[in-house]
Amino acid sequence: MKDKIVKSVVDKFEQRSDVGQKKYGVTLERDDLTFVEWLNHLQEELMDATLYVEKLKSELENKDGYSITKESWDTADKITHEGFVYVKLNDLERI
Repeated sequence: MKDKIVKSVVDKFEQRSDVGQKKYGVTLERDDLTFVEWLNHLQEELMDATLYVEKLKSELENKDGYSITKESWDTADKITHEGFVYVKLNDLERI
C-alpha cells in the first residue's frame, strides 16, 4: 500500500477486529442483532467518542494555563508521527 496513513488505519481495523473476535467470539457478520440493536451499539460508541473528545479538549484548555488558539496553532512547530500531531507546549498561547 502506497499511503502509510491508510495502511496504519487498515492495520488498526484488523487489530480491532481480532480483539473483538477474541473478546466476544463473533465478527460483524453476526446476524443475531436487529437493526435497532446495531444502531444502539453505534450510538453508544459515538457517545463514548464524544466523552473522549470532551476530556481531551478540557486537558488542552486547562493544561498549565496554556490554550490552543488558531494563531498559536498556525505558528507552532508541529511534528507528525503515525497520524498524530505533536506541538511544543511553549509554542501555545499562555492564558
